[in-house]
Amino acid sequence: MSPNPSKRTRSERVASLQTQPAQLKQLFSGLTKGPTLVRFGIALLIAVFVAIFLRGWNPPFAFREGYIPPRAIVARVAFKLPDATKTAVLQAQQSREVVCFYENRKQSLVQVREAVKGQVYRLFDATSIDQLDSAQRLSLEELIARAGGNDEPTIAPQDGLAALVSTFSEQANRQKLDVVLLSVFQSSEELGLLKSLNHEIDNGNQRWIRVFPSGQESQVVTVEIERVRIAEVLASLRGKLRTEFRREFNRPEAEIVADMVHNFLSTHLPETLTYRSDLSEKARQQAIASVPPAMISFQPGATTLVRGGSPITEADLRVLRAEYEAWLSEHLSFADQFVRILAYAGMIAAIYLLCGIFIYFQFDRTLLTDPLKLTRLICLPAVCIVFSGIMARDPWRAEVIPMVLCAATGTIAFGRSLTLMLMAAAAIAVSLSLGLDIAEFVMLSSASAAAIMLLGRIRTRTRLMWVGLGAAIVTGLTTLGVGILVGQSGGGSLQDLESVAIASTSSNGAMPLLRGLLLDATRQGGFTLLACLLMTGLLPLVERLFDVQTDLSLLELGDASHPLLRQLAQRAPGTYNHSINVAAIAEAAADSVGAHGLLTRVGAYFHDIGKMFKPNYFVENQGQGPNTHDSLQPAMSTLVIIAHVKDGADLARQHHLPKPLIDFIEQHHGTTLVEYFYKQATKKSEESPHGEEVSELNFRYPGPKPQSVEASILMLADAVESASRSLVEPTPARIENLVSQIAMKRLLDGQFDECGLTLKQLEQVKRSLVKSLTAIYHGRVKYPGQQSA
Repeated sequence: MSPNPSKRTRSERVASLQTQPAQLKQLFSGLTKGPTLVRFGIALLIAVFVAIFLRGWNPPFAFREGYIPPRAIVARVAFKLPDATKTAVLQAQQSREVVCFYENRKQSLVQVREAVKGQVYRLFDATSIDQLDSAQRLSLEELIARAGGNDEPTIAPQDGLAALVSTFSEQANRQKLDVVLLSVFQSSEELGLLKSLNHEIDNGNQRWIRVFPSGQESQVVTVEIERVRIAEVLASLRGKLRTEFRREFNRPEAEIVADMVHNFLSTHLPETLTYRSDLSEKARQQAIASVPPAMISFQPGATTLVRGGSPITEADLRVLRAEYEAWLSEHLSFADQFVRILAYAGMIAAIYLLCGIFIYFQFDRTLLTDPLKLTRLICLPAVCIVFSGIMARDPWRAEVIPMVLCAATGTIAFGRSLTLMLMAAAAIAVSLSLGLDIAEFVMLSSASAAAIMLLGRIRTRTRLMWVGLGAAIVTGLTTLGVGILVGQSGGGSLQDLESVAIASTSSNGAMPLLRGLLLDATRQGGFTLLACLLMTGLLPLVERLFDVQTDLSLLELGDASHPLLRQLAQRAPGTYNHSINVAAIAEAAADSVGAHGLLTRVGAYFHDIGKMFKPNYFVENQGQGPNTHDSLQPAMSTLVIIAHVKDGADLARQHHLPKPLIDFIEQHHGTTLVEYFYKQATKKSEESPHGEEVSELNFRYPGPKPQSVEASILMLADAVESASRSLVEPTPARIENLVSQIAMKRLLDGQFDECGLTLKQLEQVKRSLVKSLTAIYHGRVKYPGQQSA
């Protein structure tokens, strides 16, 4: 018993009054709840990622190759830029001055020295020319032969032989020969000999070389080429030989012997130096790397970076980029960056707010309340903005590709209306983040909108190709039209913006404009078509990430050869036939109200797959045999009947059916009452003297109620198809009355409260169901001789 209100004190009556808290307090309370904070955290994390990737604290670099500045661009700050041409000249000069490496292998020169001694020693004991054998004659000929191979000898054989015999008649003088040759050959053996340089003039110094003994790379000596070139060594060798022979032997004939030795060496002196290209190339690269780049100085307010009215070239773009980086480092303070990042955050917050309000009042609110759906929703335009920033760089400038891909993905995942709003926000964000002009913004918006409006249902693999072709035409025409209006193009030689009106009236001035615009329109249209072709391969990934199904995948799922449908046909043929009929009438009803007919049809195929576990407990599979429920209590029969919903959902998950189809299985009965067994239980309870009151809750399906128009249509189609089988004479009037009764019962039971089905749509669905059932149970002509029609 509640206390008597008249006996409560004044303070108790005042305390019992409850007022609603203030709106601001309600708002603050809602914002500080855990789930709301999680959603805010997701949005903030994605926004921070986009801001960091696009460097939102810096102003965008707005210049692109082919852009035509309306006036000359002058340097804002002093900066220097490497001069590639002059640097290359300096590097080439440094390369020509590199001292190359040569390896000295002196063994061949030592062998020549020993050969000289052998030739001389062979003639020591000769007394006259007539007594010389063939070997001695050959040695004498080589010693007196004229240098250069001339047939006329430089020394008479008799004089040469006499000089040799006289000089080396004493044993002591014979030993001095080795000392003389060592003294003469010492320099050549240490530095080596070379006929000519083996490296080109551009690859190294032509006056000096670096010489090192074979296998001893650390003992390098820098040598003038004159000291090792054979021709020049031979020129000085005669004087050295004469001096040494005169000094050691102190005989006039010694000079003749020196000339004979020189004659032999002039034809036998070998090359001992080998060019080491590996070491020389390494030294050359080190020398080139040591050259500091030549710099071009630019002065603020004085140096013109790009002339007005001329398209920006690749070289101009490098200069502008360098000036931009110098300006950032010199003039953009931390405070400026902080203000810019606040403005960037304000832009993202405004986009979030506008899109959120639209979704909250005009669309599915679960997109904002479900963290997974919210993440998918925000990530789609965020990924689009990031990839647009990547693809917008020269020379590609293909930011339209991620925009069209995002538009197609959003249309498949969220529908046209929401995707149009998302892509408008993404186009604004991309244009502001990358510093694009109005022409680029209009082009991106038109390409996205064309893809969205043309996409529709994807029932064939060529659909995206035709969508891409149509969107490409729209994009190309938009690029052409907007380009003519603003006088800009991605390429070609155009006129100054201030003189576009004049230039466009002249054939000579208009042609460059049109050529550039046609090239740009073709390029942007080609990128749009390419994006749609790429979308064909990305469809399975999009379906899995966003948990949606295109008509193409639904057609594949609705194939009669699907393992679950084959099992259903084998185990429960009556249920399979019932599902086929329900699918036919449900698809027509869904199409009549603009719902997804194909999805409804495929959902109807699978809605009763749970019945295959216990098919004999369902009337359509019992035939003429006994009813298995006769031996069960009503409550137990109800449990068996209700279980097919849970069994079907579990079976669908095991076979990885998409979530929309699982929703059809779980929602096609909603929370309706199993009337037959409820009435049986009520009747038994009334007949029993000790019977308890029967609760409806124990005889209702667990639900949930239909959450979509398609699920509610399937509920009605399932019910009317089953009930129509019990009609003795299924005339159109009886079918209409049956459909109306079932629809009204579901409506009054609250089964359509959560699906968004309007009364007008309900009437259209009823008419479609009546029309479909009437066609199924139409009257037939009875021919003569037939007992029944």
